Amino acid sequence: MSFFNRTINVETLDEGENLRLKGTLRDERLDEPLHWIDAEMVISVWEGEILEISGHMERRPLEECLEGLESLEELLGVRIRPGFTDFVKQTVGSNRGCSHLAALIMTMANVSVQGRGAYIRKHFEDEEIRMYAMADSAQQLGILDSCVCWREDGPLVRHWRASHQRPDDA
Repeated sequence: MSFFNRTINVETLDEGENLRLKGTLRDERLDEPLHWIDAEMVISVWEGEILEISGHMERRPLEECLEGLESLEELLGVRIRPGFTDFVKQTVGSNRGCSHLAALIMTMANVSVQGRGAYIRKHFEDEEIRMYAMADSAQQLGILDSCVCWREDGPLVRHWRASHQRPDDA
């Protein structure tokens, strides 16, 4: 018997200049459903602005939990970039929202970064344009120095800088 299990799943779909993210959070306690939360949001690819957001709680421990869904409205128009997680904690993760819904939204935001990268790979076949778009996106999203690969002297950043170095910069 499992005491507690949490599963989060996020799917990212291409919708032109926007991405649609569909997220689910499933909590089970003592092998019984506890939280079944779904959220969906549409973000602009280039700005990461949340254009639409909604949520649904199929399973919840208390009816009052449903009030937490109203906190999602505070995210409309907000951009997913450095500081977003703190904002979610202060709004959706506060006494106006739901900490479980906040965990799902923060995971969806993190996944949106990968979705934006996939969008660039799909829509920009030219390697130089793709590298420029990815580097610009990485800068905007605060990815530089976020992991070993994206560190300032790491392979991705080194490759990007080498491909954009002018002869007079050498």
